[in-house]
Amino acid sequence: MSESYVLDGGEPLAEALGKARAIARQADASASVGAAASLVEQVDAAYGHVLELVHADDAGLWAVLAAEHVGAVRAIGALTTAAVRCDRYLPEVRVLRHRLPLLIERAQVRSESGAHASAASDAAEIRKALDNDPDAGLDLADQARLRRVEGLAAAARGDGVTADRFLIEARGAFQSLGDSAAVAVIDRDLRLIRARGGSDQASAAILAEDAQAEAMSAPRALAHALALKNQHRYEEALQVVVALLAADHLDDALRLPVLEELVGLLVALRRGKALKALSAELPQTLVTQTLVTQTLVRAGGSVEGTEPPAVRFIRVLLNCFQLLDAGQAERARTELNAVRASAVSDRDRAHWHVASGEVSIAVFKRRKAESDLDEAVWDLGAACEYAVADQLLEVRIRALRLLGEAFELRKEPDQASDRWARAHALEEDLVARQVSDEVRATLLEDIPTEHDERVRVAAELAVAGPGDAAAVTGVASAIVAMESARGAAILGRIAPDAESSLRRLPPAGDGAAAWEWLRGIADATARDEAIWIMHARPDRVHHGIVGRGLVHHVDVPADRGELEKLVKALRRECNEYRLAQAAGRAQVSRLIERLGAAIGIEAVLGLVPRRVKRLVVIAGGVLSEIPLAALPIKAGSQSVPIVSRFAVSDLPCLSARPLLRQRSVGNRGGRALLVNAFEATPEDFERELRRVPYRRVRILGHGQSDAKDASQTWLQFAGKKSDRDGRIHPGRFQQAELRACGTLMLGACESGMAQRVGRDERTGFVRAGLHAGAASVVAARWIAEVSVTTAVLDRFEHYLRFLPRDVALQRAQLDVRAGRVAPAAAVPEPEHPAWWACWTLYGDSGHQVRAPILRASACRPALLFRRLFRTP
Repeated sequence: MSESYVLDGGEPLAEALGKARAIARQADASASVGAAASLVEQVDAAYGHVLELVHADDAGLWAVLAAEHVGAVRAIGALTTAAVRCDRYLPEVRVLRHRLPLLIERAQVRSESGAHASAASDAAEIRKALDNDPDAGLDLADQARLRRVEGLAAAARGDGVTADRFLIEARGAFQSLGDSAAVAVIDRDLRLIRARGGSDQASAAILAEDAQAEAMSAPRALAHALALKNQHRYEEALQVVVALLAADHLDDALRLPVLEELVGLLVALRRGKALKALSAELPQTLVTQTLVTQTLVRAGGSVEGTEPPAVRFIRVLLNCFQLLDAGQAERARTELNAVRASAVSDRDRAHWHVASGEVSIAVFKRRKAESDLDEAVWDLGAACEYAVADQLLEVRIRALRLLGEAFELRKEPDQASDRWARAHALEEDLVARQVSDEVRATLLEDIPTEHDERVRVAAELAVAGPGDAAAVTGVASAIVAMESARGAAILGRIAPDAESSLRRLPPAGDGAAAWEWLRGIADATARDEAIWIMHARPDRVHHGIVGRGLVHHVDVPADRGELEKLVKALRRECNEYRLAQAAGRAQVSRLIERLGAAIGIEAVLGLVPRRVKRLVVIAGGVLSEIPLAALPIKAGSQSVPIVSRFAVSDLPCLSARPLLRQRSVGNRGGRALLVNAFEATPEDFERELRRVPYRRVRILGHGQSDAKDASQTWLQFAGKKSDRDGRIHPGRFQQAELRACGTLMLGACESGMAQRVGRDERTGFVRAGLHAGAASVVAARWIAEVSVTTAVLDRFEHYLRFLPRDVALQRAQLDVRAGRVAPAAAVPEPEHPAWWACWTLYGDSGHQVRAPILRASACRPALLFRRLFRTP
């Protein structure tokens, strides 16, 4: 400043000031994220004592020391305290040249708090004051500080050219003064501005500089997180932001920008539960930040109670999504339009257009006006253009997904699929940049596929249908969307030659055609039969029930990632060592119970009438690995496994049913081949199948499945030179001559498990058997105990002579469960589902042998019917 003050060393004021400066230096050295509350209090109290000792007539010295007080607490990151002190001191200083140091400090406090518009107002006030009073000059250091504030404000409003010029001017001034620390701060400002603009080089430079730092202040840590986020290293950025929020001494003035980063990272990492937990804190945090910012605004003389535009913009966006959840789309539209002018940066414009597009889609679902979809397409296209920068990739992904939904609702499925596929590809690229395998795996599971999105849109329309007819066609559309997902994943792997002719689904969005198609499926089911189709989205499981006079759709909240963890845990427990232990069997029971609850088993099966005794299940992905027969359901006051009420079979997809049923009818009969794989070579097996058309084939042997390595999935036959020579992998097995086979029984461990194809379907010996021509396959989901395997398959073959395949397997499993047949070897707790529930029937569930012709003279038909089909 133009005035300077010298204090005598022996004076109480000089001693107090020296002590205050020593405390400030100590606090500055020990503060990383921010100074602890105790240090802030010590610095604040020490300088407060200094100001008490200043003589009342020495207004100039008092103002200089007041500015030093504000600067000391600002330097240790206590921006809220600094703002409060500015609010208190400025009204007491009347002389302009005495006010300037405090005005510059207030401008810096506002700038570092993110209130750049208010900081720019302070700078303008200072410039005007200097024009009116030329004698009230600034020294070179204060000129540089003022230029930095103006440069950062220009950057915040998107004027990069002015920002660069002002910051470079400030840097030159600090360099001429020999202030290397201030020069380093300006250099970091420039890198941060370039990083926000999408510069990979600037982000890399920030990270390289931080790698050498022992500790980081809160603003520096926030910039570090931004640089990581720009490189799509979301997991690492999240760790930085969480550490910031966990710090007790994070200043309230910085909490909102930290929370903004946290929300963006949680969205990018698909942490839905964490977002819900955070939602309760966000409104209060916004209130706190608003009060802090209003304190800064009031100090500058603005209208008291005015909400800063940046805070209002964020609040309205958050409130907009809450209004959409509450069904108040029109009110959300009004609030959005009111803050459109506040969206000055590309980031803000992108966020605004995404929100506007989502509102338009919600309005369309209520009033069905095509103009709303046109507006949504325009807004979301604009969002994609504004979010072209790499650091706005997650915004672009969100816009693409919503754009896909808008096209789907406009009945343009090709356009919808294109946008969803683009979003999916971008997200998979982001996943590859994360650090841990666990996070990558979770993110892959949480990325919605094109089919997930199509099912979601159809399901929402089913719920939103204003009348019964609309609701019914909506349900049909949802079930068709689920079937489309299944057929696309698996049909080509079991019937490549007939895929195009079998997949004759109604077009997406045509509810009337979907209903006609579904009625044909329902009419083709037996009276005691129902089809249960399932599809797991990242956050919900959809269920469709179809039968004669029976069409239902229900979806329940479910975390697909948690389902994956439960299934993996179940597979780990289902081995000979753990199942021999009571604790292992108890854990299997708990996991099965949790799986049933997770997919909402009671809510779904409660829709099935008592006349239905057979369930044909169509499920893919993680749902295909759940042992449905063992899931508990209520029977009076007790819980019993599903198999006690229903005969359950697994169908790859609805479109494959006619093909597999045709195969089954053509391959009925009792001619059977029993293959002892411990003695027969693969060549023996293949040769025998070519020689004789066997209707039933049963393989006894050993198998192994590896979900990560397809080369480690095999069935073991006798080898000519070594055991490895006798292994048959799924690729070879599907070339076997099984076109005459009605029922293939794979009596080998884990024969029903297989290698994941993408993230939806497993292909292994079941799929290979169906591909080779079999009408149905019986196989184990996990390691099967040999003596139980023999008991189950023996009883299954016994019942197969006069019962449908699904009922035959049901009876065989219930015989083992009830102890009507005992395994040859001692098995602890043989009734436990871990022993028998691994067996599943895949494919056609009908008869292997023609049903007997009932003669009136032989017996009464009703009695014979009960004997053959009685409910266990």
